[in-house]
Amino acid sequence: MRLVEVDDDNRRWVDEVFAGDEAQYWVHYNRYWVQNARTHPDIAFRLIEVDEVDRPVGVIAYGQHYQDEALTRPVPGAGEVIHTVIDVAYQRRGYGKRATLEAIARLRPRYERVLIAYNPANEPARRLYESLGFQRVGTNYDGDPLLELRNQPG
Repeated sequence: MRLVEVDDDNRRWVDEVFAGDEAQYWVHYNRYWVQNARTHPDIAFRLIEVDEVDRPVGVIAYGQHYQDEALTRPVPGAGEVIHTVIDVAYQRRGYGKRATLEAIARLRPRYERVLIAYNPANEPARRLYESLGFQRVGTNYDGDPLLELRNQPG
């Protein structure tokens, strides 16, 4: 698996990654996080590529955790896996788990804490994050469950 920076050659895929008819309402648009990554150097937005598929299977954003939706109040020492979308055609193949683990590995050297949030209607996300060792610590600025990684994922 590779988390690939968006550039002029692959930018078209940002809009092609689609969570699915129901799941699209659980996440921000991919372009929203592309723009935030452009204006906040502490946030990375990446396409998710795997050898067995000839196009990106998803997108992921990770970086500094913020207390507010405007991204003006960073939480010192806290990183976050902010946005993950696996294209509907490639879901349930373990790509979301692998991408989340890769993002965690990239956050760990820089941040003491790793957080993640999900829409409460997204039961598969809750199960995934809890299986990785995340535990609920409150809610984020959208009122969504906020979880913190409490042990080393495996």
